[in-house]
Amino acid sequence: MLWWVLILLALVILSFLAQLDILFTMQMKSPYSVAAIINILIMACIAGVVVRILRRMKKKEKETLILKVKELEEKLKAKKEENSG
Repeated sequence: MLWWVLILLALVILSFLAQLDILFTMQMKSPYSVAAIINILIMACIAGVVVRILRRMKKKEKETLILKVKELEEKLKAKKEENSG
């Protein structure tokens, strides 16, 4: 997750410099296309971060449900032993 944020930060800085025509002005004929490509990469990184966060949340919910099921199974076993004993 930290790497996504660091890459995103670097892309935002590059995008800012490209939009100010400071970045790649000597080498590129159209710096606006570079800025557009960097903006597309920024959106891809943001999408990656959002997908990763959603997967983590879903995994956390699954873990919580599994623990709850185990707890209820233990209670059920205790009730069965209590009733049979």
